[in-house]
Amino acid sequence: MLSLRVLTGDGHPVERLLYSNERGGRFSYRPPRLQVLAQLHDPRGEGALRYRLSLPVGWLALPDQQLSTFGDRPVTWLVFPQGSPQGFDLRISVTVFDRGGSIARAERLLGIELYGESPFDPARDQLPWANRASEFGQVRPDERYFRATYDLALFPESFRRGLYGAVVRLGDAREGGGVCSGMARAALARSLGMLRAEGEDLRDQVIVLHGRQLTDRALLAGIPQFLWPSPRRAYRRFVGDLLRRGWSDLCFDLNVPKPWRRDVIRALLGQGHTVVPYAVRQRAPDQAEVLVWDPSRPEDAGETVITFDLQHDRYRYPPLVDYEDAVTIVAVRQHAYLHGRTAMLSSLASLVLFSPRARQALIGVVSLALGLGLLKLARR
Repeated sequence: MLSLRVLTGDGHPVERLLYSNERGGRFSYRPPRLQVLAQLHDPRGEGALRYRLSLPVGWLALPDQQLSTFGDRPVTWLVFPQGSPQGFDLRISVTVFDRGGSIARAERLLGIELYGESPFDPARDQLPWANRASEFGQVRPDERYFRATYDLALFPESFRRGLYGAVVRLGDAREGGGVCSGMARAALARSLGMLRAEGEDLRDQVIVLHGRQLTDRALLAGIPQFLWPSPRRAYRRFVGDLLRRGWSDLCFDLNVPKPWRRDVIRALLGQGHTVVPYAVRQRAPDQAEVLVWDPSRPEDAGETVITFDLQHDRYRYPPLVDYEDAVTIVAVRQHAYLHGRTAMLSSLASLVLFSPRARQALIGVVSLALGLGLLKLARR
């Protein structure tokens, strides 16, 4: 019988490895090195035996992974885990050979726990207000903010009174509204050194960035994720950022309706919510958690967690979202908000949604175009 043990450097049994980073830093394994001990009990014969150690791809071992010994002497390797884990159960095995071939084999499965943190620290980087009019103050579609938000839009005054006014507003409990997207974007940008503002200047930037969700860049970055919804893809983008470089410039737009819902337009205008993901926990391939900073619940930092069901591509974020809701997550990078300044698509949509005359005119133009096309086909 072949016994196989995996121990820490000071001799404690190991069942699970932690793959983690210091906030914003590089990932590494803990413990950083392992002892692998193999011993064949009641060996047959007295000849030399060859032990072969098999490790996950990229791991290193000292001495060589193939060793020879005599009898029942134990064999010990010092193992150094390397590279990103290729799963959440990693296999270590040892096979023993004599002159006739393989005579014994043993293996151990080591669990992997992934925990990663971006540089964003809620205690340090949160804004001085919550997403409430009682703290941030009321927000109206002011022309000064509108001009600072966009360089180019169709029928700008109609756009400001229409779609922009529906999105960029914050009032009392009766009026509703919110600037969560601007607050999340501003907090994340400050933590990454992309924005330097304090006091009233910071408040202005929050309002401007909130309006930037209607820019062409932001919409074009988010439309593919809206049309092909997948919370799992958003999760993997965030985790991929952390594993690759230790930080992420993604915000999560939550509660985004899936495109086939009947109430999709109303839901898009009324139910979305933006948060800053800053840490991830995962111990199994089918479930994970992402810790987020929520501008509407800054006092709950550390307790605001999105739980992902990766197998069924869904998520929950109580009390806003549950697994059964037909919603997705859109994850857009900062550059679309910091550098997008045109709003051609949104201002055109505003005409259709908020101006009955423009809607009728557009229907007339489309009908005329279709009629001329059909007439052309009929004459052929």
